[in-house]
Amino acid sequence: MKVAIIRLSALGDIIVSAVFLPHLKTLYPQLEIHWFVDEMFGDILDHCPYIDGLHKLPFKKIFKSKNPMAFYRLWKTLCGYGVYDIVIDLQGLIKSALIGSMLKKSKFIGFDKNSIRESLAALFYNHCVHIPYEKNILERNAKLLYGAFGQDIPPQTSLTQRQKAFGYTQQAAQKIDTILGNQSKATIVFVLEASLEAKTYPIEQYAQLTHLLMDLDIKILLLSHHHPKKAQDLFDKISGIADVVLLPKMGLDALKALIGRVDVVIGGDTGVTHLAWAMQKASITLYGNTPMERFKLYGEKNISLSGNLRANYDKNDFSIRLIPPERVAESLRAVL
Repeated sequence: MKVAIIRLSALGDIIVSAVFLPHLKTLYPQLEIHWFVDEMFGDILDHCPYIDGLHKLPFKKIFKSKNPMAFYRLWKTLCGYGVYDIVIDLQGLIKSALIGSMLKKSKFIGFDKNSIRESLAALFYNHCVHIPYEKNILERNAKLLYGAFGQDIPPQTSLTQRQKAFGYTQQAAQKIDTILGNQSKATIVFVLEASLEAKTYPIEQYAQLTHLLMDLDIKILLLSHHHPKKAQDLFDKISGIADVVLLPKMGLDALKALIGRVDVVIGGDTGVTHLAWAMQKASITLYGNTPMERFKLYGEKNISLSGNLRANYDKNDFSIRLIPPERVAESLRAVL
């Protein structure tokens, strides 16, 4: 059976969708899985042994361009992948439904109009699944993925091997080993960025957190991508009191290798903290403007803290700043 999964973005959403692939392939070993993803995020799925065809295309650029010829070329490309038995739209947006409509298929499944933000997307599907939009993201993904095969399997029973979905190259592993060196300290990643400022924990509070951890034998790794000055500022603040490394800018292959080798990841509601959970690493995820219960990722060593238990996606909600460094420090000691 040939199946296409559409999950174009964003990084964290792709990760919490891909975690089901090992169990899905265990249930259906002959399943041929193709994944359609925006080229901006596709590298996170490189070296995944459960994906038979990874299609990284410039979907965002094409839709932003509104160029009829670009859409025509996209249609020709998608038609060239042959016929799928099932197409699953995990994104639930009009653009992802439109992409699915361009693929040749027997069955097109997605969320019904009452289960997604862009209800018009449901008009494209010939089979719909209902689950309230406010339900946890793992429940929603499991409901749709397994529902495509006529099954109803809770996520708790299907995620024990989730880390196997995220492979990386030996070259990336060697690069990270060189950065970390040989040492016995627990390694803690501070994630200094997120897609929105409202999801970003301030560096001043990371500095306070570092002071609270001075009695622990740890190495702190500062991870940033677009804002190196912010990372440098924090490094300058704490390098005199902690064993700290300012990480270089890295791609997604190196990021997977990094997360595979550290002990704990601390950061906002971002793809990096999702990746830590997915790779079965300890994590502390800090929520502000997003509702924690909808995105919380459960695990024995995965702690979630919120600055606003009534959050509703307001970009001007900076309540993540209300999470005291003391609570984060207490959580870190618990997972260590």
